Amino acid sequence: MTLGMCAEVRFLKTNRREAFSIFRISSCEIELSWKMICGKAEIVLPRNIKDFDKQKVKDVFRKGDPVEIYLGYNGDLKLEFKGYIDIVSANYPITLKLEDEMWKLKQIPVNFASPNISLKAFFEKIVKDYPLDIDIGVSLGAVRFSKVTLGEVMNKLQSEMSLYSFIRNGKLTIAKPYSEVKNKVSVFDLERNCESNDLNYLSKEERLVKIIGQSMQKVAKAIKNKEKDKKLKFEWGDTDANDTINWTFNVRTQKELEDAVKKMYNDRKKEGYDGSFKAIGIPSVQHGERVKITSTLYEERSGIYYIDAVKKTFDKNSGYRQEITLGATAKK
Repeated sequence: MTLGMCAEVRFLKTNRREAFSIFRISSCEIELSWKMICGKAEIVLPRNIKDFDKQKVKDVFRKGDPVEIYLGYNGDLKLEFKGYIDIVSANYPITLKLEDEMWKLKQIPVNFASPNISLKAFFEKIVKDYPLDIDIGVSLGAVRFSKVTLGEVMNKLQSEMSLYSFIRNGKLTIAKPYSEVKNKVSVFDLERNCESNDLNYLSKEERLVKIIGQSMQKVAKAIKNKEKDKKLKFEWGDTDANDTINWTFNVRTQKELEDAVKKMYNDRKKEGYDGSFKAIGIPSVQHGERVKITSTLYEERSGIYYIDAVKKTFDKNSGYRQEITLGATAKK
């Protein structure tokens, strides 16, 4: 069956113009990952689009305009990106750089203080008009934020506490990198429908991992000695590890931390693939979903993995492709 590439970029209605769509683009690139606070996209428009002949570019495209990108084959379009214009190029061809829904959220001003508050309660107070997906019961303890943005707060939570924030299924999602996005597991066979791959298959013995863990909140280690509250720390793993993971755990005691670190170590030591592979645009996948990797040459290496990141490219020269980066192994 012949696959004919198709695209539609919808520029939604604003207070200065009506909605319109463009069905022909020179190229598009989309990059999404739970490790990125803000998903990104870039669209390059053809030079000779008639819609813009009599209008100035700045009147058509402005920072903050809402945009939806649909890609697919043979008229079957899938929504691949939803966000806002961040940058409009000054020269031709017109290049638009976009950020996903986080573009709007990360600009929310934060002036907040509390002697003790949970992660979920904090975001419920700051983010009023956007759905949240936060299940983890984490205490932030005493917090004080003055004249900062929510983006700066989320960067701090990610760097200091390994609490990752991202947009998934239209929700601000925090600390759930591998939540079940959908029940369906997409299948990719390395020889049949993967164009190329940088995957390495590692045995448990070959997979060298170290986990560096700490507690999310400060814990009093020795009240009788009146020591100040400290964050608990514990390292566990292989010597000369080629994969070192810094992670923060929601624990209250040293033993709980040690058990959590060792469990993560054992989970990461599973036999399987590391790396990424490139395939055509179908089946369309997103980060957090599960994929099954099969091989006609090595049937015993079949396995199911979560997706850490997806980079989608669309242009007339290389076609519609998606580069999929694998994460942790998943259950069936």
